Parts: sequence; C-alpha cells; structure tokens
Amino acid sequence: MDLKFEDLPTAIAQLLAQNKLILEAIQEIALSERPNGQVLTLNKICELLELKRQTIYSYVSKGLIPHYKKAGKLYFIKDEILDWITSKSSNPKIRGVRIHENRLFRDRGFKKI
Repeated sequence: MDLKFEDLPTAIAQLLAQNKLILEAIQEIALSERPNGQVLTLNKICELLELKRQTIYSYVSKGLIPHYKKAGKLYFIKDEILDWITSKSSNPKIRGVRIHENRLFRDRGFKKI
C-alpha cells in the first residue's frame, strides 16, 4: 500500500482507532480470565463499600485494598474485596471500615491526625 504525505493524518487516525480497539479487547480478555469474580469499577466499589472515591484512592495508594489497574483505570474483584473486609487481620489502617447488617460497608468517618 502506497501512502502519500497527504494521507498520513487519515492513516494515523485509523491506526490510533485500531490500537484503542485492540487495547480494549486485551483488557476485556484479561479481566474475563478471572474465575467466578465480578469485576467492579471505581464507582461500583464506592457504592458497595459506601465510601468516597477519595477514600478508595487512599486505600489503593497505600496498598491496603486489593485492586487491578489496566489502561489507567482501577478495577476490583468483588470476591477479593469481601475477603479483604472479612479477613481477621488486625491492620490498624483499615479500622475505619465496618460491616453493616445489610452486608454493605461504611466508613466510620475517622479523621486523619
């Protein structure tokens, strides 16, 4: 295929679109390889745990919560999150999270000192 200089912007746009589709396909395959785990986005994990996005970002940056990062987005596996919450570890950094009767989690609102 012979490209002229005038055709380069169109060709690059097509390559970028194809690259985006390929990355999305790879991302879907990588996430679907996880057996028996519902994949949650940041918004869904905030709803499930009843925590603010800032709190989740803080837990991720400190390595406290199990997460996956693909293409700049955060993903969480529901089973791993439930295991993390119900684990018997006495990590003082996660004392601000507790289980409610309706199996949802809420931040107790501890302030940083």
